[in-house]
Parts: sequence; structure tokens; C-alpha cells
Amino acid sequence: MLGIHSQRPSAFSRGGWMTWIFSVVVTSVLINQSLGWLSSISHPAIHPPSEPLYHAGPASSSNDHFERLSRRAECQHGGTEGSNDNLSLRVGAVFIILGVSSLACLFPILAVKFPGLKMPAGFFFAVRHFGTGVLIATAFVHLLPTAFTLLGNPCLPQFWTNDYPAMPGAIALSGIFIVTVVEMVLHPARKLTPEVQAASTRAPAAMQVLRGRSMSIGRGLSHIDSVARRNDNGNGDGIEPTLREEESSTPEPKLYLETGLDGTAAEPQALLTPEQKRRKEVMNCVLLEIGILFHSVFIGMALSVSIEGSEFVVLLIAISFHQTFEGLALGARISAIEWKQSSFQPVLMAVAYGCTTPIGQAIGLAARSAYSPDSDVGLLLVGIMNAISAGLLVFASLVELLSEDLLTDESWRILRGKRRVAACLLILAGAFGMSLVGAWA
Repeated sequence: MLGIHSQRPSAFSRGGWMTWIFSVVVTSVLINQSLGWLSSISHPAIHPPSEPLYHAGPASSSNDHFERLSRRAECQHGGTEGSNDNLSLRVGAVFIILGVSSLACLFPILAVKFPGLKMPAGFFFAVRHFGTGVLIATAFVHLLPTAFTLLGNPCLPQFWTNDYPAMPGAIALSGIFIVTVVEMVLHPARKLTPEVQAASTRAPAAMQVLRGRSMSIGRGLSHIDSVARRNDNGNGDGIEPTLREEESSTPEPKLYLETGLDGTAAEPQALLTPEQKRRKEVMNCVLLEIGILFHSVFIGMALSVSIEGSEFVVLLIAISFHQTFEGLALGARISAIEWKQSSFQPVLMAVAYGCTTPIGQAIGLAARSAYSPDSDVGLLLVGIMNAISAGLLVFASLVELLSEDLLTDESWRILRGKRRVAACLLILAGAFGMSLVGAWA
């Protein structure tokens, strides 16, 4: 046994020790290289300004790839891990938002339904135009920038951040086209018969109650020129003798059609009865509310899974103002429609608005451990919905509200002088107030 043990060290010292040392060196080099590679992923190297990245060739693209992987590794993939210390405050916030939203939207409706409330004469005028500014700011200050921020987050795949970063704008644009097609399909003028359209050419100017968009400026000027030529030929008021006879002899039902800048019929286009006119206004209001409700759910979800402590209270106050302004704007538009006396639809529309954000809050509380607004699913869901809502509200606020209030012939008949200036100032005040709230919510 001693002879055997005395011979092994000499043999091991020559071959075994050299092999062992070589394996240790190789293993150390491999471990060192692996640690350096992992360190470059978690802490990418900062290149000096004298060596810009775009001169680095293939190494630059690999570094960008590692940086993107590093940023995505830091993104949340599960729910939030907030404490339950202020759970009672979050539950109370559901009822706070429910009360604020419902009262703000119901107040203009109830003020119209119950004249005994004796609101000031200019109340509905102020709420209507202030609300127009609020809805414009909601689309351009709240929804559209948020959609670009969320869908451009580094946590999302490269398609959203590098390949096509303009996707939020494209989604909003598609929303505008969709609501335009929907309004064309549902417009009451599609059901007009040829006989009714032919009757519009015989309707006297005095019977034509203006409603809707006016003709273009160029066509309007040419129309004025044609009226002036008729006046030079002896017809001082620009009305044909046959029309005067019809006007004096046969009364006609009250119809609504587009008129020109001179008060005469522009084209034999949309001749609407009062019921068709009311249906058109209801359709416009429903489309407006859909655009509002789309993003209200996600506002509630974001509030329930948001930060803790005093910052939550600040966000709650900001969202309360947001819901109040938006509710007044929607309620003013609902109350402006001539509803049937027994109709519950205006109240149901107000209740739907009041409940949508609290429903989102309840969903956020229930799914708080599984849903995070900073995860890739949360970013895509909220970003896409905000972009769609932005498109719907851009169309509704600019085409259906602002242009109707300030740019139609009817608006020039109603809003003159100080009233027009006051309407413009109220629209600016609403847009400014909602933009200010956008700093916190």
C-alpha cells in the first residue's frame, strides 16, 4: 500500500496538476466573460459623445437589442403589490366618483324637467358652451397624448416603439372614419322619399327653419350673387312670385333643411321633420356618450390600482373634477334634446355615465393582484381604447358641437355681439379648465 501511494504523487504532479490548473483557468475565463455579458445587459455601457452609436455598425444594433431587453425585463407582468392599508379609502372613492359623476350629469337634465328649480337664465347657455370646451380638451389633452405615451412605452414590442410609433394617431383616425360611416348609415335623411325631396324645392324661405351645417363659403358667395341679380331684376326680396302665392295660400308643415347664407334654400338636400331632427340629435348624443364611456372604465381601473398615500388623494381629487366637468358637458347636451314627456332615456344615459367609472374602479379593486396598468397587456388595452375614444371625441366635439355652435348660419342668427363673445370665452374657459386638470389626471 505504501508503495502504491508513494508513486501516485509523482505521476499526478506532472499530468494531473497541469490539467487541473488549465481547467481552472479556462473556467475562470468563461465565468468572467459570462459575468461581463450579464452586466452589459443589466447596465449597458455609456458611450462617450466622441463615439456615436451610429458608427458602431453591428455592435450598435446588438447593444440596442440588449437595452430593449433590459428595459422590458424591468416592466411589470403581474398585478400591483400595494398594501391594503388604504383599501377602505379606495372603496370609498368608488362611491365618491359615483355621486360626483351622476349628480353632474343629472343636474342639467333635472333642471329642464323641473322648472321649479328656477335656474338662472344664462345657466344652460354657460354649461352648454363650457362643456364644449371641456370635451375638446378631453380629446386633445387627456386621451390622445396618453395613447401616444402608453403605446410608445419601451415595455411593448418593437412594432409599437420603433417600427410604427404613429399607431395611436392611426387608431384615432380610424375611430373618426368609423363614427362618420355610422352617422351616415343612421342619418334620418337616408329615408327621405323622392316626393319629399322634390317638395323641398318648393318650400318657401319663410318655412325653412335652419338646422345643420351651412354650405361652403364659395357656394354661399355665389348664392348671394345670384340673389343680388334677382333683386336687380325687380324682385326686392329675392323670392319668386310663385313662392309668394304658395306662402300666402297653403300652409305647410314645419320642415328642417339646410339654408344658405342669404336665408334661402341652399340645395334640395336634407329636409327633416321635427321627429327626424330629434332622432338625429339623439344619435349624435349617443355617439358622444360612447366616446366618453370608452375611456371612463379605464380611468376607474387606473385609480383603483394607482399609487398609495397622499398621491392617491391628489389623483382622486383631479379625477373628481374631470368627471364633474365631463358630466356637466354631457348633461347639457342631453338636456338640449326635446325628449318625450314620458321618456326615461335621458335619465338612463346620465346614470350610465355616472356608473361607468365606478364600475372600472370595482374591476380594478377585484383584479388588483392580477392586473397592472404598467404591464404590456395593460399598456396595450388602455392605449388602444384611449386612441379610439380620442377619435370619437375629436369628431363629436369639433364637427357636432363646436361647428354647430359657432360656424353654422343658425349660430349667426342666435349668437350676435356680446352673446357670441361670451360663448367663445366659455368654450376657452372649459378647454383651459380641463387642460389644467390634465396636469394631474
